[in-house]
Amino acid sequence: MIKFGWLNGITGDYSSYYEPSQAAVSVAIDEINDNGGVLGKPVELVAADNLSTVEGAVQGFSRLVDVEGVVAVGGVESTGGLAIRDSANELEIPVFCPGCGTPELDDAGGEYIWRITGSDTDGGTIAAQFARDEGIQRVAIMAQNTEGLSEPADIFKEVFEEGVGGEVVADVRFNPGRSSYQAELAQAFDANPDAVYLAAGHEAGSVILREWQRRGYGGKFFVSPDLVTPPIGSLMPELEDGVAVGAIAAYDTESPAYQSFAERFKAKTGEDPAAGVYDANQYDQYIALALAITKAESTEGADIAAAIPEVLSPGGVEVFSYADGVRELEAGNEINYHGASGTLDLNDANNLAAPLFGEQFIVDGAWTQVDVLELDPALSEVLDR
Repeated sequence: MIKFGWLNGITGDYSSYYEPSQAAVSVAIDEINDNGGVLGKPVELVAADNLSTVEGAVQGFSRLVDVEGVVAVGGVESTGGLAIRDSANELEIPVFCPGCGTPELDDAGGEYIWRITGSDTDGGTIAAQFARDEGIQRVAIMAQNTEGLSEPADIFKEVFEEGVGGEVVADVRFNPGRSSYQAELAQAFDANPDAVYLAAGHEAGSVILREWQRRGYGGKFFVSPDLVTPPIGSLMPELEDGVAVGAIAAYDTESPAYQSFAERFKAKTGEDPAAGVYDANQYDQYIALALAITKAESTEGADIAAAIPEVLSPGGVEVFSYADGVRELEAGNEINYHGASGTLDLNDANNLAAPLFGEQFIVDGAWTQVDVLELDPALSEVLDR
């Protein structure tokens, strides 16, 4: 038996991602085991709740590694990924981050951590690009004081001011876990912005948006990726049709890997995959991990870490499933796994070389992709100055 760890926010701010993420990883584990397991052994998934906090991530990682004996860990978000990064490197435990947007992983995530989604650096920049393209000149920021939420707000502010030439008329930071944010809302909207950039977790974001509705402020929101989730999509009709705008990692829906995953995901859940909850990324991490172990012919952390770039980078036979990847590897061929979430080609910092982003509106109670975005290179260069 080979154990894979899944360290996820089952409770707390990230809990809205849990059910579709859990379904996606189940699809991956079933696919691996239905095709002979890994190195002839069945795979078991061991889950731990990171409580959507730093402390919970550290405790959950310790249990998975020290008690359960997992060979690798997946599922973590920005908070958890940063919390366990040093321990993963020290203990040589490979870690996949299917939803870690934090800019702290942009340049050097560590030898044992791989991010297979886009960065919040890109997300904050794209939000500023939205504002520019819609002629927005005055923006108020409301941002939660937690890892993974304050950073994209800082990036948005820098790009909006220096790249777009806009004005941030209020910059309101708040702590989560409160029953009301009326004072913060008043501070933002009393500045008469053309739009509000809201970076918050699901719990605080829901409270803020309901208070916004009750007070009839009107206006427009650009939201961080953490709010592009089904519960926010169905929260209220006042946010529909472009009132709330988000940008999240987009899927390559034409890929055979996506189409196969989507069919099995829908059979399990009754729903289509949704890019906003990173379900295809959650699936991809375990297929990639199983292929890396097959390539390495080892479950030692250092061997797996060396093999991960080898099964995800250009140059080999392109494969779209675990079975096809194993077949090519057993034939002695190099492979390039193209995942359900898209190409997983990596750069030198263990991040995606070319992530896709989709512009999202709420339509009929659900976030809906209205466009696939290309980031304006001129705005990205603002951050390099």
